[in-house]
Amino acid sequence: MTKNGSNARKARIRAQADKSGATYRQAARTVDDDRAARIAASRAIWHSPENLRDARDIYLVRLSEEGAELPDTVKVCLYALTDRLGTGTAIDPRGVSCTVEELAAATGLTLYAAEHNIYLARAHGWIADDGSQEYTLTVPGEEVDIYESLLQREKNPVRDATVYQQARERLAAATMYR
Repeated sequence: MTKNGSNARKARIRAQADKSGATYRQAARTVDDDRAARIAASRAIWHSPENLRDARDIYLVRLSEEGAELPDTVKVCLYALTDRLGTGTAIDPRGVSCTVEELAAATGLTLYAAEHNIYLARAHGWIADDGSQEYTLTVPGEEVDIYESLLQREKNPVRDATVYQQARERLAAATMYR
């Protein structure tokens, strides 16, 4: 990446400038405005009230089915976060922007308890961090099927059979004594 963006972006701007006869700066504004419009359109589709309602319902069903091991305070925090679905900066509708103070106010918990419930939900795989005060609500193991099917499609996953066999033997020896 260069200081002001990628070389591909600069090439798009130059092409736009050549095509429209505009200056580089004018073309850069046009390219950036077009990109912002595409993102806004994607956000509008993904963040429609129906899609957010569906995402919330699906998440809450999965939480009730698979979140039995979670303490009630964590479930309450996750429930409160579902009210904020789509507020994150990412296009993902499960993105949530929420401060600990806002979460504490929405749940009636202390700041300390709200923060530690976030940590616990993250440790159990129900939240992924997207940055400071940005979260994505996730379901543990939700992507396992995808990656297992991709691995099964691999015709010959072992590149060096000798090294692989040695690693398997070391694993068996390490786990046998435990």
